Amino acid sequence: MKTSIKSFFLASFLAAFTVASASADNTQMNGIVTKVSGKVEVQKDGKGGWVALNVGDKLSKGDVIQSGFKSEAELTVKNSTIAIAQLTRLTFEQLVSKPNKDETSIYLDTGSVKSSIKKTDDRAVGFKTRSPVATASVRGTVVEVKNTFNGTDVKTHEGTVAVWPSKNSGAQVASAADDNAAEFIPTDGNSAQDISDGAPANAFTVTKGQTAGFANNGSSTSTQANATKTALSVAGATQSASAAESEVASGNTTSVASTTVATEGGTTAKPSGKGSIKVTVDWD
Repeated sequence: MKTSIKSFFLASFLAAFTVASASADNTQMNGIVTKVSGKVEVQKDGKGGWVALNVGDKLSKGDVIQSGFKSEAELTVKNSTIAIAQLTRLTFEQLVSKPNKDETSIYLDTGSVKSSIKKTDDRAVGFKTRSPVATASVRGTVVEVKNTFNGTDVKTHEGTVAVWPSKNSGAQVASAADDNAAEFIPTDGNSAQDISDGAPANAFTVTKGQTAGFANNGSSTSTQANATKTALSVAGATQSASAAESEVASGNTTSVASTTVATEGGTTAKPSGKGSIKVTVDWD
């Protein structure tokens, strides 16, 4: 009986020591406010009243930020920068530094953010942005996530982003178990699963210059479809301008012809006629 009691207390002690050791390796990070323009406020830990956000303020997991009309802010998390546009509301879901990786996750309720994610020394970096309809996860890049009236657009300015549709679960602040979970170190592969451990089977990548769209009804627009749409819309505007120019110059009221040619690696919209231009949008 005594041996059993001793074994029980020893097992309990070892379990507690293991948890404490794992926690000791993980430390909470802070976001530092570097720029503020106009009215930007913070609700600490998502509770209580709103107070003005000032340069030099520290932001922690659970803090909620909102910017007013014609108001902006810029934050840094170690070497990474987060630019917050006007009329934006976001929550820091996670800000934790693990032994080999720094993890940051934000929930973008409204508005838009542009994030420049950079590694610290030889450490990996994980940065995830969730919206009501989409999730974007990066391994070091420049990405812009924007909530629109109909959904969310994800545009990559540099690098590669893993994106996928997600359901609106609201902000979910990381628990202690989340912060202490095993690290996922991204690889150099090009798949969404190489970039993010949370990427489901329907995830895809968005590379430099590409945009993907996610609608409130659950549908998504691929980067290729967006490239085609952009080429056609620009070509249509050009056709109208060219036709007007031709009519003024010669009195001719005939519309300028337009042709669209789908090619491997891109879509070329090529209006023909006086004063026309060619618009080409490429994707990887």
